[in-house]
Amino acid sequence: MASPSPWLPELPVAQVRHFLLVAEHGGFQAAADKAFRTQPAISKSIRALEERLGGALLEPGRRSVLTPLGRQCLPFLRELVLHHDRTAAAVSAFVRKDRGTLTVAAIAALAGNWLPELVSGYLRDHPGVAVRLLDDNSRNVERMVRDGEVDFGVGSLVSEAPEIVFEPLADDAFGLVCSRRHPLARRRQLRWDELQGLPLLGTTAHHQLAAWPEQARWLQAPVLQVSTMLTMLALLEANVGVTVLARLGVPAMLSDRLAFVPLVAPRRERRLGILRLAGQSLSPAAQAMRERLLEHAEGLQAV
Repeated sequence: MASPSPWLPELPVAQVRHFLLVAEHGGFQAAADKAFRTQPAISKSIRALEERLGGALLEPGRRSVLTPLGRQCLPFLRELVLHHDRTAAAVSAFVRKDRGTLTVAAIAALAGNWLPELVSGYLRDHPGVAVRLLDDNSRNVERMVRDGEVDFGVGSLVSEAPEIVFEPLADDAFGLVCSRRHPLARRRQLRWDELQGLPLLGTTAHHQLAAWPEQARWLQAPVLQVSTMLTMLALLEANVGVTVLARLGVPAMLSDRLAFVPLVAPRRERRLGILRLAGQSLSPAAQAMRERLLEHAEGLQAV
């Protein structure tokens, strides 16, 4: 941005306001009453403004009468104050979170379970903020955060990139997901080796278990590979097969039709959290949503 020309005067808004009050109310005393200042203070303020401009705005000896320069400057000084007030109001609205934008990327599990309730409350408290929610897998969520496409992301940490700050929210355990009509739906828990021989539906989400080869090997021969979660949920509900997902991968709205049976011996979990750029502050609008997520996670742990 170009620097202002060195000969342009700095015009303090308070001094301009005092001049406008004199011009609009016809005298120093009336201006002083409106500004809650003394008459000498108003006079001193306007003299300082005249010195900055390099010319008199009010006639000497008749200080309530505008000079030709004062009349010429009056509409521009009014516009200066109006522009200042509009700008100050807009900036204050951003700070108060009454205006602004918020873009969050989240894995589908959280987009379908946590975020609807949180976003509903957020929009109620901050109706002037335009919110965008993007759902994707953890790898793409992290990429969007790294590329600055979103304010922050919610998912699993895929890499150890130093530019990403990860704030843990919850540990999400893996388990068998199947139709409520499936015989295993009534089990309280399952061992990993009990997956052998089951009609397993494969998904890219199974890459999350790559760090645990002993468990991942039970998922290496799916009878059907499914590319989208929507299709996966439909196949599970139709009892075509079973799959392994983290608990939050099962939408709450389907809990009456799909069963989640924890897998144990050993129990495996993925850690979910907030991903944001290191060394970069969040906007007030984004910070408000971050705080809601952290409070929600604390509430779940306390239950």
